[in-house]
Amino acid sequence: MTIRATRPDDFRSTEELLRDAFWDLYRPGCVEHLLAHQARDTTGLLVDLVAFEDGELFGSLIVTRAHIVGASGTETEVAYVGPIGVRPDHQRTGVGSVLMRAGLGLLIDQGYGGAFLFGDPGYYSRFGFADAVRWGITTPDGLNFEAFMGLELREAGLAGVHGRLRESAAFEVDNEELLAFDATFPSRERHVLPGQFGQ
Repeated sequence: MTIRATRPDDFRSTEELLRDAFWDLYRPGCVEHLLAHQARDTTGLLVDLVAFEDGELFGSLIVTRAHIVGASGTETEVAYVGPIGVRPDHQRTGVGSVLMRAGLGLLIDQGYGGAFLFGDPGYYSRFGFADAVRWGITTPDGLNFEAFMGLELREAGLAGVHGRLRESAAFEVDNEELLAFDATFPSRERHVLPGQFGQ
């Protein structure tokens, strides 16, 4: 398997992959393909990797710049991991793990002290991610829950850092823009399913 930086001629293929990987998973349809598209149009893109084997695209990882905003208005730059997606027929084969380790290595090389994400604790804990409440860091809405996790990328990388996560502007999703962007892909039915947010 080859992990390399995403090139412009990969963009559409990675968006299609993310759409396939996340469709109906967390909500009817998905937003992850739009998040990737928007992240590539910002200056806050830190990591953009793809996984290939025998000329076929199997995975995509994007990491963007984020900040932890303290009660006094202080801002600490951190990394926000995701979306990360693997082609559905290659999930649970190690592609995501290889991408994640490569991405975290690049963040360490870039000097970042911490990284955050929303995801499955059972999966992301294997990379060292833990509940962000450990550092007194909350979601943008001031909440904590098990799926909001952080990771120190160096010893004491988040020491003294407390506050709310502020994601990149790329994560602001306008529903009309989402529908318009999604219309450029093959038509697909959305379903409300148990386990989605709000269900």
